[in-house]
Amino acid sequence: MKNNKWIFTSFVLAFIAIPIMTHLVALVVLMLLGLTEFICDSLNYTLGTLGQNLQLYGGLSLGALAMFIEGAVWGKRCTRPELNSSLRYCLMLLPALLVLIAWIMIVQNAQFSFRGEGYANLLFWALPWWGLNIGFIISGWYWGMLIIPVGSQVIFTLGYYISQRKNIFPGDAQYGRNIITLVIFILALIATWQAKLRADKYAYETKERSVTETFNIYADYHPNSVNKKLTPLRGNVPFQYKVEHPRLDGATALYPLYASAFYALNEFPETNTRENINHCCLKVSRTPEAYNRLIENKADLIFVAMPSKKQQQNAEAASVKLNYTPFAKEAFVFIVNADNPVNSLTENQVRDIFSGKITRWKDVGGNNEDIQIWQRPEDSGSQTVMLGKVMKNTPMLPAKETEMATGMGGVIRRVADYQNTSSAIGYTFRYYATVMNADKNIKLLAINGVSPTIDNIRNDTYPYTINGYMVTRENPTAETQQFVDWFLSPQGQQLVQDVGYVPLYSIMNTVKKNFEK
Repeated sequence: MKNNKWIFTSFVLAFIAIPIMTHLVALVVLMLLGLTEFICDSLNYTLGTLGQNLQLYGGLSLGALAMFIEGAVWGKRCTRPELNSSLRYCLMLLPALLVLIAWIMIVQNAQFSFRGEGYANLLFWALPWWGLNIGFIISGWYWGMLIIPVGSQVIFTLGYYISQRKNIFPGDAQYGRNIITLVIFILALIATWQAKLRADKYAYETKERSVTETFNIYADYHPNSVNKKLTPLRGNVPFQYKVEHPRLDGATALYPLYASAFYALNEFPETNTRENINHCCLKVSRTPEAYNRLIENKADLIFVAMPSKKQQQNAEAASVKLNYTPFAKEAFVFIVNADNPVNSLTENQVRDIFSGKITRWKDVGGNNEDIQIWQRPEDSGSQTVMLGKVMKNTPMLPAKETEMATGMGGVIRRVADYQNTSSAIGYTFRYYATVMNADKNIKLLAINGVSPTIDNIRNDTYPYTINGYMVTRENPTAETQQFVDWFLSPQGQQLVQDVGYVPLYSIMNTVKKNFEK
């Protein structure tokens, strides 16, 4: 009877008490981390990547130490040496074993993705771990559902073993304990291998290393914004829209340009909020969405790069004819880490890299490292240029993807942003890399020995010089056409230059005469 009671209490300890202890330790650690952040904020000290990593691993180490001490105390003060401590040790390892088996099966079945019902099922069945697991799902750190339960269980048991090692004698329970320990070790290696396979399949992004095509519309590009990045016009405006406002949309990299023009050439009542203005007539939907909105007549004028085949087909399918008007020159550039010794590539080398024919930097004059290739989403302006102007008929390698948590277990999968590591290479538009999102840690590669300078873009010496386009539906409204014509005027072209793009100087004289008529 006493033995049955002891076995029952051992199960309670293993499956309920240890998780409760872990929750309490986690709460204390989180409070300490929160206090650390509060102190840093009070001192106006910003934690960098190193500080954040130290905070994370320091918190995990502190939690592990606390669980070890709890296990040692429990083994020394809360057990009886005459009872079979080896069996208790064995039972305490059982939850870790079960979590590992479940996790490995779920990850394998989901093909290393965090999408799927398996993780929700693991959360449901791991009842004592609900508190922490819900936090892991909301934060997107799914690996915590494995690391914390298994780690805390094993570390607590290790502390228990250290304090009870003199009272543990050889026997069946001892052998069982050793077998379970060995199996846990093997399963941990399998889970580690799965983590590597997942890392190869889904890129890990960090804010510090990312070069993304995102910005804050209201904080940066609004007349009343804090950062005031709108570019003012030179001279007086020739007209202003007060009633009928052209609905504008376009690519991210072109927004600073057409937003500057929009706010200069439009007048709104003071009661109109910036959200209302954005909703009615000034958006930045990225290239694919902008083309769709124009085709669906939800926009009058979009500022984009050349259309993809899919976008052209969408217009044809909707029986919509589009008018394309070039208004600026830009360079499509390739970016690498500033410390990369490679400064120039040939056009053939670029194609060979992005098709997978060249895989090592040493083959193009660089270090002996694997080339990490980063792409842009399908139908984006930069991807369209990459396929049409650079790769041509050469197939590209599949793009690296990443998974992002959206809260409460939601996960979205998308093409990963460029990560500026020593072996990385990606592509974007010159304006975005040098003006809009300037980063001293990246550099632009020359192509065929020609750098993407303004002069080389203006005279088309740089091989990947492209045009920026204003696109309208056939027979645009008078207001829309007036906006298009203005951008080709001397004042509009001056704005193009002031913002940071290269104006179409070759047509300036003709345009000026036509505009004055």
